[in-house]
Amino acid sequence: MRIGFDAKKIVSNLTGIGNYSRGVVNLLSPDSNFKCVLFAPDAGKEKCLAGLDESDNVEFVYSGCSSGLTKNYWRNFSMVNDIRKSGVDLFHGVSNELPFGIDKAGCRTVVTIHDLIFLRYPETYDWLSRKLLTLKTRYACRHADRIIAVSEQTKRDIVEFYGVSPEKIEVLYQGCHELFRRRLSPERVEEVRKLYGLPEKYMISVGTIEHRKNHRTIIEALAKTTGDVPLVIVSKKTSLQKKLEKQIADLGLTDRVRIINGVPLVHLPALCQGSQLAIYLSYFEGFGIPVLEGLCSGVPVIAATGSCLEEAGGKGALYCDPFDAAEVAQTIDRVLTDEALRSEMIAEGEKHAANFTDEVLARKMKDFYVRTLGRE
Repeated sequence: MRIGFDAKKIVSNLTGIGNYSRGVVNLLSPDSNFKCVLFAPDAGKEKCLAGLDESDNVEFVYSGCSSGLTKNYWRNFSMVNDIRKSGVDLFHGVSNELPFGIDKAGCRTVVTIHDLIFLRYPETYDWLSRKLLTLKTRYACRHADRIIAVSEQTKRDIVEFYGVSPEKIEVLYQGCHELFRRRLSPERVEEVRKLYGLPEKYMISVGTIEHRKNHRTIIEALAKTTGDVPLVIVSKKTSLQKKLEKQIADLGLTDRVRIINGVPLVHLPALCQGSQLAIYLSYFEGFGIPVLEGLCSGVPVIAATGSCLEEAGGKGALYCDPFDAAEVAQTIDRVLTDEALRSEMIAEGEKHAANFTDEVLARKMKDFYVRTLGRE
């Protein structure tokens, strides 16, 4: 079975969608029954390619284009010709889109929709990005034979905003990097903690500093807690960081909050495993991988209600109104002081995380492809 993939994000993106896309290929590539054909505009970045497992079952088809403009044209339009020539049985658009004219590719088609945040919260995107995302995602949903939604929340949004039949959509969850499932030695955790100059006890929040990630409420809640455990924010630096730093200073929390930018993936599991608590209060997500990372790290997790984070965290997390700082503060105090609750959350978290192992996800993805091709 030959499965084609839109590989732009696979070879060039180191964040969420790129990680998801490489993960799907890595789930399939050990199985000789699946040949993965990656259609890429260029050779991409070494750091991204390093995230692909070596396999004889993976091959690349490159655009042969030299300029950014022609690469974009190839990906959006003329890639269809290469898909048709490649003889793939199924083409999978792993990042909310399919090339225009995909109906002429001569194969079955699938698209993964990660979220429709640009429609639900349009103010979080600039006008041009919102229009392009709307156009491409609508086209993909209408022309794909089947749609993968990464959560029930995303499935509901696809039905609501695009009027797609629920029967056309299948929810297939994603996982997190296997590094978070590996229990590190106390010595390794301590080594990484000291590398960043962190105290012995701290809470952690992982996520890009942007409005939707809602760090402001976490900071407000921290000011209302009764304890003194500091917060470590691990983030990619953005223009909003200065505003967040001002809020921290205005609330007199400079000594209790650390923002660390540019943490490599290899250090992140140790920082998570060394924490007392992981907090993720984004008010809207397609899935919420940091919640799952916290569960896999064996620490209690506090997450937000209102989108899909309950799906990611299950019974292994506690949930709060993302705009109620007092409720968040009370929940933080409970988790940090109630050892029985902590133990219960960690145990339930590990149990829930077992639903997102590579073995489980690979089996479900393969079964989905087989059913889409009518080869049951």
